[in-house]
Amino acid sequence: MAQNIDPPMLLRGPGTFVRANAAFYEATGLTAAQLSSQELLEWIIPSDQSLVKSMIERAPKDSFRIGHRTSNGASIPLDLTVQVTPDGTSVLGRLGEADHAIHPYVKEFDEGTVSGTLETIARIVESQNPGYKCSILLVDQNRLVRGAGPSLPEKYNDAIDGEAIGPNMGSCGTAIFWNIPVVVADIQADPLWRKLAPLAKGAGVAACWSHPFTSSSGEVLGAVALYAAQPESPTEDQLERLRSAALMTGLAVERGRVEEALREQRKREAELEELLRHAAKLEALGALAGGIAHDFNNLLAAILGNAELALMNLSKDDASRSQIERIVVTSQRAAGFCSQMLTYAGEGTIKPERIEFGQLLNEVSDLIQAGISKKALLNYSLCKDPIYVHGDENQLLQVILNLITNAAEAIGDDEGIIDIATAVAQYDRATLQLLAPNMLLPSGDYIRIKISDTGCGMSKKTKTKIFDPFFSSKLTGRGLGLASVTGIIRKHKGVISVSSTLDVGTTFTILLPTVSPPAAKSPDGSPRQSAAPGDARKILLVDDEAELRAVFRHILERNGFRVVDAKDGEDALAQFSRDSNSFDCVLLDLNMPKLGGGEVFHELRELNKDIPVVVISGYDERDILHRLDGAQIAGTLRKPVTAATLVDVISKAATGVRQRLK
Repeated sequence: MAQNIDPPMLLRGPGTFVRANAAFYEATGLTAAQLSSQELLEWIIPSDQSLVKSMIERAPKDSFRIGHRTSNGASIPLDLTVQVTPDGTSVLGRLGEADHAIHPYVKEFDEGTVSGTLETIARIVESQNPGYKCSILLVDQNRLVRGAGPSLPEKYNDAIDGEAIGPNMGSCGTAIFWNIPVVVADIQADPLWRKLAPLAKGAGVAACWSHPFTSSSGEVLGAVALYAAQPESPTEDQLERLRSAALMTGLAVERGRVEEALREQRKREAELEELLRHAAKLEALGALAGGIAHDFNNLLAAILGNAELALMNLSKDDASRSQIERIVVTSQRAAGFCSQMLTYAGEGTIKPERIEFGQLLNEVSDLIQAGISKKALLNYSLCKDPIYVHGDENQLLQVILNLITNAAEAIGDDEGIIDIATAVAQYDRATLQLLAPNMLLPSGDYIRIKISDTGCGMSKKTKTKIFDPFFSSKLTGRGLGLASVTGIIRKHKGVISVSSTLDVGTTFTILLPTVSPPAAKSPDGSPRQSAAPGDARKILLVDDEAELRAVFRHILERNGFRVVDAKDGEDALAQFSRDSNSFDCVLLDLNMPKLGGGEVFHELRELNKDIPVVVISGYDERDILHRLDGAQIAGTLRKPVTAATLVDVISKAATGVRQRLK
């Protein structure tokens, strides 16, 4: 049986004899001195020499059978395998393999990780072979990877880890390379161990018998080895137990890797499900915030308009003037808060332009440094090449300042570092979908902005809430904070993510799509001059909010306009159709019951294609144009609006139509 486990084997390296085992010497009657005295072809029977020469040149994956001469002039059949290495071509010759019964282990293996299973197997092998040490090595990218070696010195296990396999690389490295059992009775004398012999001596091992193990498809996964403290050959029982251990290890490693892959897949699926739930929650909160902001804007528009009307009726020295002025200021601040809510909902106002991000950071670096503690060191690692994005400079600056301020607060009174790094990377749709599952971002080049700190970090619970509106880890925190940042990034077709470890630090990563550099600017025409109000221009005012209609009517009439108001879309079309050419401009609310602003707009244009229409809404200009399918409108107003802005926009629109009709 021993010969079945360790069959006659011959190994020749690049142009030289390396070794043969005892079974080969016995089968051929040749000695090591005789085999090393002549090249391989001279030992091949004449009829097979041309085949061997051709196969060595081609280095096929499969083995091929030839006849090898013996000492008495006869020959034995030998299966040759050729492998090409950086040092040259090596050849392995061996007799055919025999079948063996499998002796399964009765003990159960660890159901945990692959490494835990290998540790269990190694200890079982050692218990079945008292006084011997077991090692299990895996292979990855043609290098040995530590699996288990519970009784071997850690220094030895660490040194073997990462060694390249090869045609004469110890027992395990050679066994894996050729996918054959390798028996070395004396490590210090065997050529296979020439490189590793000092290491083995230091580990107190003198003999090593190794058997490879494979997957069900035949892929070599690694090798199991038994080490003896003194030079010796294995018994038949030891070789059989080693072979059985290799069979079971192959099954265990293959199963373990499948289970680990399944665990990793389940973990990723759970993470993706959590991301989708979180994205759905943010989307719902965004819709709620947007709806609330629109309703508040209508109320604020009425408050602001009435307050400004009251100021118009008061003398400069009236005692109540300061109180009403405070109402105006407070209303404008509340309008700013509504704007933040719309930003979180992804409906904030954007003034898009091409921005070179590195220049943006350089321009505000002093401002950033002035706004944080001197104990926080700012570290910049910016891409050397210009990176352009399309977006609103002020809003992107708000994002950067917000994240850096948060980083500085996380560092607190301690010394720390804030790293700001930019780079360009290409992302495919699958990766982007994992980062932002509800946005369907297109593949392409994105700027990656990383803002990292060495502050206090966040718990897992905190990390799941930081993008929620009104959430803050500070007792004094209030408002939208990072929720507003999320809205801005979404509005710019980007994504933001965070990783954090308690007492280590936090990293925010932003991805924004890049654009090409801007073309050379052409000279602009002279700016359009504001028209003076008044001149009895006739305005159709359409809004379903009675309080707002009254406020806007009073403001416009005080500035010389004639105003006809309509309570909804149907009323507006009825009044406009009576004499469509008599109106100079229409002020149209976008959100109304019955007929919406978009429908009314197109009906008005059917009646009078030249009528200028100013649309007022809680949305920004881009969203208004999108809702009107890109139609040409005379102007846009966003609620709440000051009296001066209202009069200026209506004057420009009405003056424009007067000039066109002359």
